Amino acid sequence: MAGSNDPFTQFPTENAYRHKLAENGRESLAHILLFPEHRIAGFIYPSMLGTGEGRAVACFFGPDFPEQVIESVEGQLPDTMNFDDFQLGPARMQVVEPFKRVDLEWNGERIKFKGRFDATHPPYPFSTHPKGNPPYFGDNRTEQHGRMVCDVSIDGLDIHHEGFLVRDHSWGPRVWGLNQHYKWIHATTGDSSMHFFEMQGFGRTELRGFLFKDGQMRHIDRVDYDFTYDENMLQQTFHVKVTDEDGRVSVIDYTMFGILESSHDEMTCINTGCATIVFDGKPGVGVCEFSWNKNYYEFAKGYVTRFG
Repeated sequence: MAGSNDPFTQFPTENAYRHKLAENGRESLAHILLFPEHRIAGFIYPSMLGTGEGRAVACFFGPDFPEQVIESVEGQLPDTMNFDDFQLGPARMQVVEPFKRVDLEWNGERIKFKGRFDATHPPYPFSTHPKGNPPYFGDNRTEQHGRMVCDVSIDGLDIHHEGFLVRDHSWGPRVWGLNQHYKWIHATTGDSSMHFFEMQGFGRTELRGFLFKDGQMRHIDRVDYDFTYDENMLQQTFHVKVTDEDGRVSVIDYTMFGILESSHDEMTCINTGCATIVFDGKPGVGVCEFSWNKNYYEFAKGYVTRFG
């Protein structure tokens, strides 16, 4: 972990817990699970609104599955429930030590999961960036990677996994459709990590993110990338060179082993590419998520083999 003088370690630990939301606010915690050795990926995703309505979703996918395996639950959350012991139906999430350890469980009919997340670097709060978080996408958010040890059963398929997890925590307003397109990108080897979020809304392109290596976290200043699609306009490979504010450069190559397709509103669709990576020559795992305006996506994918 970075030293105590690193500005990213000064983020208040209370932000690891539940926030007081306006009635139209939303808080969510995405846990992206990557099992490349089994060609399986998934997520466990608790979320809640300012009204107290809660929802939790567990989803797993692999090219050997006939379809995504999904379970979800909704219910009213008590005001006193915090993230030291969040429970909703089959979902349980416990922030054992803020920004360092989270225990995660799902006890459904088709999906059973029990795991422990241990962070490998400090959280990256978007509020530390000079421009903050784009306000239509929350008051703030943190991104963090860590090691995950877990046992999971999916329709009777039992797996023990020791690898990595991508954890995203956001709170505040959320208007999905104002992003005409975004790229939400993660990569980790354990020793090194990278994340960037490139959002396109209101005719502007916003870039936030970090590079963590050699024990130091810095804001990303620039990204240069290229990628390939399949015939359904699902991303298959992704090559990126990131340059941070200190001029450090890393090069990362992604090869998708699965795509999780989802949507949170009527205007957008999300294709979450789960990948093996090579990060400055070292193997790891990553996430390469593209979000689209649904109308554009349905129109454009008819031309992707010709022009894309």
